Amino acid sequence: MKTIAIRILLVVAMVVTSLQANAQVKAFEKYADMKNVSYVYISKYMLSMAGKNAAPSVPNVNMKSLTNKLTGIQLINSDEKAARTKLKNDVSSIIARDKYTLLMQVKEDGDKVDIYYHVDKRNSAVVMLVEEDDEVNVIVFSGTFTLDDVMKMTK
Repeated sequence: MKTIAIRILLVVAMVVTSLQANAQVKAFEKYADMKNVSYVYISKYMLSMAGKNAAPSVPNVNMKSLTNKLTGIQLINSDEKAARTKLKNDVSSIIARDKYTLLMQVKEDGDKVDIYYHVDKRNSAVVMLVEEDDEVNVIVFSGTFTLDDVMKMTK
């Protein structure tokens, strides 16, 4: 009976953790069904299947410092003009509404990269908005990491 109770508690803990992680991605998951937008979601479980030493490869970002603390990654992309404009406006709206903090901004040859950070109780999110002339990319890292973890990621 004691083993069954422990198993039930573990399942409940996993469900609660999954729900908390989902709260961070809800704002961006509407892009999964948007026309002319590519959307990829990588769950914590898929990330853990890659192994502890494996980390997603993102150019100029050290993901190993966050791998164990990630609950999910979303990759959103569009190269169609109307979808790009909507995506940029929606992301800007989400960033303003949820009070994300700008960590870093890079502008070079017409390209722009903004990195934002947000903490909501126990969950955190980093949003990278990459704007190019003919393409917009948004990468959302959700997890239980701190600002120090994020700073290590960008070094």
